[in-house]
Amino acid sequence: MAQGNGAHPPSSPPAAISSVLGDDDLLREILLRLGFPTTLVRAALVSRRWLRLASDQAFLRRFRACHPPRLLGFYHTARENFRDEIPSFVPLPQPPELSAVLRRAAFRLAPGATGPDAPVILNCRNGRLLAAEFPPDEPRVTIISPLRPASEPPALPLIHELPRQPGETRHASCMLLPEGGGGGDDPSYTIVEFLRKDQEALAKAVSVKPGILDPSNISQSSSVEIHGGWTRNIRRDLLVDDNVYFLGQKERILGLNLASMRLFLIKLPDGVEQLQRMGNLELLRADDSSLYLIHLKGFQIDVWFRTGTVDCGSGGNWELVDTICLRQSFGQVAEPNWESGDAFVALHRVEDNVEVFLQVDRVIFHIHIVDRTVNKVFELPPKVSRYFDIFPLMMLWPPTFPELIYDPDDVE
Repeated sequence: MAQGNGAHPPSSPPAAISSVLGDDDLLREILLRLGFPTTLVRAALVSRRWLRLASDQAFLRRFRACHPPRLLGFYHTARENFRDEIPSFVPLPQPPELSAVLRRAAFRLAPGATGPDAPVILNCRNGRLLAAEFPPDEPRVTIISPLRPASEPPALPLIHELPRQPGETRHASCMLLPEGGGGGDDPSYTIVEFLRKDQEALAKAVSVKPGILDPSNISQSSSVEIHGGWTRNIRRDLLVDDNVYFLGQKERILGLNLASMRLFLIKLPDGVEQLQRMGNLELLRADDSSLYLIHLKGFQIDVWFRTGTVDCGSGGNWELVDTICLRQSFGQVAEPNWESGDAFVALHRVEDNVEVFLQVDRVIFHIHIVDRTVNKVFELPPKVSRYFDIFPLMMLWPPTFPELIYDPDDVE
Protein backbone atom coordinates (compact mmCIF):
# COMPACT_ATOMS: atom_id res chain seq x y z
CA MET A 1 0.00 0.00 0.00
CA ALA A 2 1.36 3.40 -0.94
CA GLN A 3 2.47 5.74 1.84
CA GLY A 4 0.80 9.15 1.95
CA ASN A 5 2.37 12.58 2.52
CA GLY A 6 5.79 11.38 1.29
CA ALA A 7 6.34 9.17 4.35
CA HIS A 8 8.94 6.41 4.08
CA PRO A 9 8.23 2.87 5.20
CA PRO A 10 9.81 2.05 8.57
CA SER A 11 13.10 0.19 8.45
CA SER A 12 12.95 -3.51 9.14
CA PRO A 13 14.55 -4.64 12.43
CA PRO A 14 17.55 -6.30 10.71
CA ALA A 15 18.18 -3.15 8.68
CA ALA A 16 17.98 -0.97 11.81
CA ILE A 17 20.39 -3.21 13.68
CA SER A 18 22.77 -3.22 10.74
CA SER A 19 22.70 0.57 10.50
CA VAL A 20 23.66 0.84 14.18
CA LEU A 21 26.32 -1.88 14.29
CA GLY A 22 27.73 -0.69 10.98
CA ASP A 23 28.52 2.72 12.46
CA ASP A 24 31.90 2.66 14.27
CA ASP A 25 30.97 5.55 16.56
CA LEU A 26 27.73 3.91 17.66
CA LEU A 27 29.43 0.53 18.08
CA ARG A 28 32.06 2.11 20.33
CA GLU A 29 29.31 3.52 22.54
CA ILE A 30 27.72 0.09 22.77
CA LEU A 31 31.00 -1.58 23.65
CA LEU A 32 31.67 1.13 26.21
CA ARG A 33 28.61 0.01 28.18
CA LEU A 34 29.58 -3.65 28.54
CA GLY A 35 30.83 -3.07 32.07
CA PHE A 36 33.55 -5.71 32.43
CA PRO A 37 36.81 -6.27 30.53
CA THR A 38 36.00 -9.99 30.28
CA THR A 39 32.78 -9.14 28.44
CA LEU A 40 34.68 -6.74 26.21
CA VAL A 41 37.13 -9.48 25.21
CA ARG A 42 34.27 -11.85 24.33
CA ALA A 43 32.61 -9.13 22.26
CA ALA A 44 35.87 -8.56 20.41
CA LEU A 45 35.69 -12.14 19.14
CA VAL A 46 32.68 -11.29 16.96
CA SER A 47 34.81 -10.01 14.08
CA ARG A 48 38.09 -8.34 13.23
CA ARG A 49 36.29 -5.01 13.09
CA TRP A 50 34.93 -5.43 16.63
CA LEU A 51 38.37 -6.54 17.79
CA ARG A 52 40.01 -3.50 16.21
CA LEU A 53 37.58 -1.11 17.92
CA ALA A 54 37.67 -2.85 21.32
CA SER A 55 41.47 -3.02 21.48
CA ASP A 56 42.11 0.55 20.34
CA GLN A 57 44.14 2.37 23.01
CA ALA A 58 42.00 5.52 22.96
CA PHE A 59 38.86 3.41 23.43
CA LEU A 60 40.48 1.43 26.25
CA ARG A 61 41.28 4.65 28.11
CA ARG A 62 37.59 5.62 27.92
CA PHE A 63 36.52 2.13 28.99
CA ARG A 64 38.83 2.19 32.00
CA ALA A 65 37.58 5.62 33.05
CA CYS A 66 33.98 4.32 32.99
CA HIS A 67 34.75 0.87 34.42
CA PRO A 68 37.91 0.92 36.57
CA PRO A 69 39.48 -2.49 37.28
CA ARG A 70 37.61 -4.12 40.13
CA LEU A 71 39.07 -5.16 43.44
CA LEU A 72 38.82 -8.95 43.50
CA GLY A 73 40.06 -9.51 47.03
CA PHE A 74 43.26 -9.32 49.03
CA TYR A 75 46.16 -11.36 50.33
CA HIS A 76 47.12 -10.96 53.94
CA THR A 77 49.80 -11.98 56.36
CA ALA A 78 48.74 -11.86 59.97
CA ARG A 79 51.68 -12.86 62.17
CA GLU A 80 54.53 -10.91 63.67
CA ASN A 81 57.06 -12.94 61.69
CA PHE A 82 55.85 -12.68 58.10
CA ARG A 83 57.87 -15.76 57.13
CA ASP A 84 55.85 -17.99 59.45
CA GLU A 85 52.78 -18.06 57.26
CA ILE A 86 51.81 -18.51 53.62
CA PRO A 87 49.84 -15.43 52.50
CA SER A 88 46.12 -16.21 52.37
CA PHE A 89 43.66 -14.83 49.83
CA VAL A 90 40.30 -13.39 50.88
CA PRO A 91 37.88 -13.00 47.93
CA LEU A 92 35.34 -10.20 47.88
CA PRO A 93 31.78 -10.66 46.54
CA GLN A 94 31.66 -10.29 42.75
CA PRO A 95 28.96 -10.23 40.06
CA PRO A 96 28.49 -13.53 38.19
CA GLU A 97 30.64 -12.33 35.29
CA LEU A 98 33.72 -12.09 37.52
CA SER A 99 32.85 -14.97 39.82
CA ALA A 100 33.71 -17.28 36.93
CA VAL A 101 37.10 -15.60 36.68
CA LEU A 102 37.76 -16.23 40.37
CA ARG A 103 36.87 -19.91 40.04
CA ARG A 104 39.52 -20.40 37.34
CA ALA A 105 42.24 -18.55 39.25
CA ALA A 106 44.99 -20.11 41.39
CA PHE A 107 45.16 -17.98 44.52
CA ARG A 108 47.02 -20.40 46.75
CA LEU A 109 50.74 -19.65 46.70
CA ALA A 110 53.30 -22.46 46.83
CA PRO A 111 50.99 -25.33 47.86
CA GLY A 112 52.70 -27.49 50.47
CA ALA A 113 55.29 -24.90 51.47
CA THR A 114 55.58 -24.07 55.17
CA GLY A 115 57.73 -21.92 57.47
CA PRO A 116 60.82 -20.45 55.81
CA ASP A 117 59.88 -22.07 52.46
CA ALA A 118 56.70 -20.00 52.22
CA PRO A 119 56.77 -17.10 49.72
CA VAL A 120 56.74 -13.53 51.02
CA ILE A 121 54.71 -10.96 49.08
CA LEU A 122 56.72 -7.81 48.39
CA ASN A 123 54.27 -5.96 46.16
CA CYS A 124 50.96 -6.49 44.42
CA ARG A 125 49.91 -4.49 41.39
CA ASN A 126 47.56 -4.85 38.45
CA GLY A 127 46.67 -8.46 39.14
CA ARG A 128 50.26 -9.60 39.70
CA LEU A 129 52.31 -10.44 42.77
CA LEU A 130 55.98 -9.84 43.39
CA ALA A 131 56.96 -12.59 45.81
CA ALA A 132 60.27 -13.55 47.42
CA GLU A 133 61.26 -17.13 48.08
CA PHE A 134 64.14 -18.29 50.25
CA PRO A 135 65.44 -21.69 49.12
CA PRO A 136 68.69 -22.89 50.75
CA ASP A 137 70.79 -22.23 47.65
CA GLU A 138 69.80 -18.69 46.63
CA PRO A 139 66.90 -16.32 47.43
CA ARG A 140 64.86 -15.31 44.41
CA VAL A 141 61.91 -13.20 43.35
CA THR A 142 59.05 -14.42 41.18
CA ILE A 143 56.24 -12.56 39.43
CA ILE A 144 52.99 -14.48 39.88
CA SER A 145 49.72 -13.96 38.03
CA PRO A 146 47.00 -15.77 40.03
CA LEU A 147 44.45 -15.00 37.31
CA ARG A 148 46.66 -16.75 34.73
CA PRO A 149 47.92 -19.82 36.57
CA ALA A 150 49.12 -21.52 33.39
CA SER A 151 51.92 -18.99 32.90
CA GLU A 152 55.33 -19.87 34.33
CA PRO A 153 56.47 -17.17 36.78
CA PRO A 154 59.88 -15.73 35.81
CA ALA A 155 62.63 -16.04 38.42
CA LEU A 156 64.61 -12.90 39.27
CA PRO A 157 67.49 -12.20 41.65
CA LEU A 158 66.47 -10.85 45.06
CA ILE A 159 68.29 -7.56 45.66
CA HIS A 160 68.24 -6.61 49.35
CA GLU A 161 69.98 -3.26 49.07
CA LEU A 162 71.96 -1.07 46.68
CA PRO A 163 75.55 0.09 47.18
CA ARG A 164 75.88 3.13 49.45
CA GLN A 165 78.53 5.78 49.91
CA PRO A 166 79.98 6.68 53.33
CA GLY A 167 77.55 8.78 55.34
CA GLU A 168 74.46 7.57 53.44
CA THR A 169 71.79 5.85 55.53
CA ARG A 170 68.79 4.06 54.06
CA HIS A 171 65.43 5.12 55.41
CA ALA A 172 63.09 3.36 53.01
CA SER A 173 63.04 1.05 50.03
CA CYS A 174 60.38 -0.37 47.79
CA MET A 175 60.15 -2.97 45.07
CA LEU A 176 57.86 -1.96 42.25
CA LEU A 177 56.18 -3.97 39.53
CA PRO A 178 55.90 -2.26 36.13
CA GLU A 179 52.97 0.12 35.94
CA GLY A 180 51.38 -1.50 32.89
CA GLY A 181 51.51 -4.95 31.40
CA GLY A 182 48.81 -6.85 33.24
CA GLY A 183 49.59 -9.76 31.00
CA GLY A 184 52.97 -10.27 32.64
CA ASP A 185 55.03 -9.64 29.51
CA ASP A 186 57.55 -7.54 31.46
CA PRO A 187 59.52 -9.91 33.73
CA SER A 188 61.20 -7.23 35.83
CA TYR A 189 60.86 -5.16 38.95
CA THR A 190 62.41 -1.90 40.10
CA ILE A 191 64.02 -1.42 43.48
CA VAL A 192 64.06 2.14 44.80
CA GLU A 193 65.94 3.27 47.88
CA PHE A 194 65.47 6.61 49.61
CA LEU A 195 68.65 7.63 51.41
CA ARG A 196 69.65 10.39 53.75
CA LYS A 197 72.99 12.12 54.11
CA ASP A 198 73.13 14.89 56.71
CA GLN A 199 70.17 17.18 55.92
CA GLU A 200 69.70 15.98 52.35
CA ALA A 201 67.72 13.18 50.76
CA LEU A 202 68.60 11.28 47.62
CA ALA A 203 67.35 8.21 45.83
CA LYS A 204 68.80 5.29 43.91
CA ALA A 205 66.95 2.94 41.58
CA VAL A 206 67.67 -0.01 39.34
CA SER A 207 65.56 -2.26 37.15
CA VAL A 208 66.11 -5.93 37.98
CA LYS A 209 65.72 -8.40 35.13
CA PRO A 210 66.53 -12.11 34.81
CA GLY A 211 70.25 -12.58 35.30
CA ILE A 212 72.85 -10.78 37.39
CA LEU A 213 72.45 -7.21 38.59
CA ASP A 214 74.81 -4.84 36.81
CA PRO A 215 75.86 -2.11 39.31
CA SER A 216 76.59 0.26 36.42
CA ASN A 217 72.86 0.40 35.68
CA ILE A 218 72.01 1.94 39.06
CA SER A 219 70.58 5.44 38.66
CA GLN A 220 70.98 8.13 41.30
CA SER A 221 68.98 11.28 41.81
CA SER A 222 70.14 14.72 42.73
CA SER A 223 69.55 15.56 46.39
CA VAL A 224 66.92 17.74 48.05
CA GLU A 225 67.14 19.42 51.41
CA ILE A 226 64.92 18.00 54.13
CA HIS A 227 64.26 18.91 57.73
CA GLY A 228 63.15 16.73 60.61
CA GLY A 229 63.14 12.98 60.95
CA TRP A 230 61.80 10.31 58.66
CA THR A 231 59.31 7.62 59.49
CA ARG A 232 60.66 4.19 58.62
CA ASN A 233 57.61 2.96 56.79
CA ILE A 234 57.08 -0.16 54.76
CA ARG A 235 54.76 -0.31 51.76
CA ARG A 236 53.98 3.41 51.88
CA ASP A 237 54.86 3.87 48.23
CA LEU A 238 52.62 4.64 45.26
CA LEU A 239 53.59 4.45 41.59
CA VAL A 240 51.69 6.78 39.25
CA ASP A 241 52.76 7.70 35.74
CA ASP A 242 56.46 6.90 36.34
CA ASN A 243 56.46 8.85 39.62
CA VAL A 244 57.04 7.11 42.95
CA TYR A 245 55.46 8.82 45.95
CA PHE A 246 56.56 7.91 49.45
CA LEU A 247 54.94 8.86 52.75
CA GLY A 248 58.06 9.25 54.81
CA GLN A 249 58.02 12.63 56.53
CA LYS A 250 55.67 14.26 58.97
CA GLU A 251 54.50 17.09 56.71
CA ARG A 252 55.74 16.17 53.23
CA ILE A 253 55.52 13.52 50.56
CA LEU A 254 58.80 12.51 48.96
CA GLY A 255 58.57 11.91 45.23
CA LEU A 256 60.87 10.50 42.56
CA ASN A 257 60.43 10.60 38.80
CA LEU A 258 61.96 7.35 37.59
CA ALA A 259 62.56 8.57 34.04
CA SER A 260 64.58 11.67 34.99
CA MET A 261 65.60 10.54 38.52
CA ARG A 262 64.38 13.91 39.76
CA LEU A 263 63.61 14.00 43.47
CA PHE A 264 60.92 16.38 44.73
CA LEU A 265 58.86 17.18 47.82
CA ILE A 266 55.13 17.80 48.09
CA LYS A 267 53.78 19.53 51.16
CA LEU A 268 50.79 17.92 52.80
CA PRO A 269 47.62 20.01 53.14
CA ASP A 270 47.53 22.41 56.06
CA GLY A 271 46.57 20.60 59.24
CA VAL A 272 47.48 17.17 57.86
CA GLU A 273 50.52 15.32 59.14
CA GLN A 274 51.71 11.76 59.35
CA LEU A 275 51.70 10.14 62.76
CA GLN A 276 54.61 8.08 63.99
CA ARG A 277 52.41 5.03 64.47
CA MET A 278 51.49 5.12 60.77
CA GLY A 279 48.13 4.15 59.35
CA ASN A 280 46.50 7.61 59.39
CA LEU A 281 47.46 8.57 55.81
CA GLU A 282 47.21 6.80 52.47
CA LEU A 283 47.90 7.97 48.92
CA LEU A 284 45.65 6.72 46.13
CA ARG A 285 45.83 7.04 42.38
CA ALA A 286 43.11 9.26 40.93
CA ASP A 287 44.18 9.05 37.27
CA ASP A 288 47.39 9.37 35.29
CA SER A 289 48.21 12.76 36.76
CA SER A 290 46.26 13.21 40.00
CA LEU A 291 46.30 11.94 43.56
CA TYR A 292 43.91 11.34 46.41
CA LEU A 293 45.13 11.67 49.98
CA ILE A 294 43.03 9.82 52.55
CA HIS A 295 43.44 11.24 56.05
CA LEU A 296 42.13 9.33 59.06
CA LYS A 297 41.44 11.84 61.82
CA GLY A 298 39.91 10.31 64.90
CA PHE A 299 36.94 8.40 63.55
CA GLN A 300 36.58 10.61 60.49
CA ILE A 301 38.04 10.34 57.00
CA ASP A 302 39.00 13.46 55.03
CA VAL A 303 39.51 13.02 51.29
CA TRP A 304 41.92 15.42 49.58
CA PHE A 305 42.40 15.72 45.82
CA ARG A 306 45.41 17.10 44.00
CA THR A 307 45.98 17.60 40.28
CA GLY A 308 49.40 17.39 38.70
CA THR A 309 52.24 15.11 39.69
CA VAL A 310 55.49 17.01 40.21
CA ASP A 311 55.74 19.83 42.70
CA CYS A 312 58.88 21.14 44.37
CA GLY A 313 58.16 22.19 47.91
CA SER A 314 54.98 24.25 47.67
CA GLY A 315 51.64 23.35 49.16
CA GLY A 316 50.29 22.52 45.74
CA ASN A 317 46.62 22.69 44.98
CA TRP A 318 45.20 20.21 47.47
CA GLU A 319 41.40 20.44 47.72
CA LEU A 320 39.27 18.87 50.43
CA VAL A 321 36.58 17.08 48.42
CA ASP A 322 34.84 14.92 51.01
CA THR A 323 34.56 14.24 54.73
CA ILE A 324 33.12 10.96 55.96
CA CYS A 325 31.93 10.41 59.51
CA LEU A 326 32.61 6.73 60.08
CA ARG A 327 30.08 6.53 62.89
CA GLN A 328 27.30 7.32 60.40
CA SER A 329 28.73 5.07 57.69
CA PHE A 330 29.23 2.09 60.01
CA GLY A 331 25.86 2.46 61.70
CA GLN A 332 25.11 -0.36 64.11
CA VAL A 333 28.33 -2.17 63.19
CA ALA A 334 30.46 0.29 65.20
CA GLU A 335 31.52 -0.59 68.71
CA PRO A 336 31.37 2.05 71.50
CA ASN A 337 35.14 2.03 72.12
CA TRP A 338 36.01 2.80 68.47
CA GLU A 339 35.59 6.54 68.88
CA SER A 340 37.08 6.78 72.35
CA GLY A 341 40.65 6.33 71.16
CA ASP A 342 41.02 2.93 72.81
CA ALA A 343 40.75 0.98 69.55
CA PHE A 344 43.61 0.42 67.10
CA VAL A 345 42.50 2.08 63.83
CA ALA A 346 44.59 2.12 60.64
CA LEU A 347 44.18 2.56 56.90
CA HIS A 348 45.39 0.13 54.23
CA ARG A 349 45.30 1.39 50.67
CA VAL A 350 43.81 -0.12 47.55
CA GLU A 351 45.49 0.40 44.19
CA ASP A 352 42.72 2.37 42.47
CA ASN A 353 39.08 3.41 42.59
CA VAL A 354 39.27 5.51 45.77
CA GLU A 355 38.90 2.47 47.99
CA VAL A 356 40.59 1.69 51.29
CA PHE A 357 40.61 -0.99 53.93
CA LEU A 358 40.11 0.17 57.49
CA GLN A 359 41.41 -1.98 60.31
CA VAL A 360 39.68 -1.49 63.65
CA ASP A 361 41.32 -3.73 66.23
CA ARG A 362 40.94 -7.19 64.66
CA VAL A 363 38.17 -6.35 62.18
CA ILE A 364 38.85 -5.33 58.57
CA PHE A 365 36.35 -3.22 56.64
CA HIS A 366 36.32 -2.31 52.97
CA ILE A 367 35.27 1.30 52.30
CA HIS A 368 34.40 2.64 48.88
CA ILE A 369 34.86 6.37 49.34
CA VAL A 370 32.73 7.59 46.42
CA ASP A 371 29.80 5.25 47.11
CA ARG A 372 30.21 5.63 50.90
CA THR A 373 29.68 1.91 51.29
CA VAL A 374 31.22 0.01 54.21
CA ASN A 375 31.46 -3.78 54.38
CA LYS A 376 33.07 -6.04 56.93
CA VAL A 377 35.34 -8.38 54.96
CA PHE A 378 37.62 -10.10 57.45
CA GLU A 379 38.26 -10.72 61.14
CA LEU A 380 41.59 -11.80 62.54
CA PRO A 381 41.52 -14.90 64.73
CA PRO A 382 41.95 -14.15 68.45
CA LYS A 383 45.45 -15.62 68.69
CA VAL A 384 46.81 -13.81 65.66
CA SER A 385 48.56 -10.46 66.02
CA ARG A 386 46.41 -7.52 65.00
CA TYR A 387 49.36 -6.02 63.11
CA PHE A 388 49.35 -7.44 59.64
CA ASP A 389 49.63 -6.37 56.03
CA ILE A 390 47.14 -6.33 53.17
CA PHE A 391 47.96 -6.77 49.47
CA PRO A 392 44.92 -5.89 47.32
CA LEU A 393 44.49 -7.87 44.08
CA MET A 394 42.88 -6.02 41.19
CA MET A 395 41.47 -7.28 37.91
CA LEU A 396 44.09 -7.35 35.16
CA TRP A 397 44.35 -4.27 32.97
CA PRO A 398 44.54 -3.91 30.04
CA PRO A 399 42.66 -7.05 29.02
CA THR A 400 44.40 -9.47 26.70
CA PHE A 401 42.81 -9.64 23.27
CA PRO A 402 43.48 -12.24 20.58
CA GLU A 403 46.07 -11.15 18.07
CA LEU A 404 44.62 -8.89 15.40
CA ILE A 405 45.57 -10.02 11.90
CA TYR A 406 45.15 -6.97 9.74
CA ASP A 407 43.94 -7.51 6.21
CA PRO A 408 43.55 -4.26 4.23
CA ASP A 409 41.40 -6.05 1.67
CA ASP A 410 39.01 -7.29 4.33
CA VAL A 411 35.71 -5.40 4.30
CA GLU A 412 33.15 -6.41 6.87
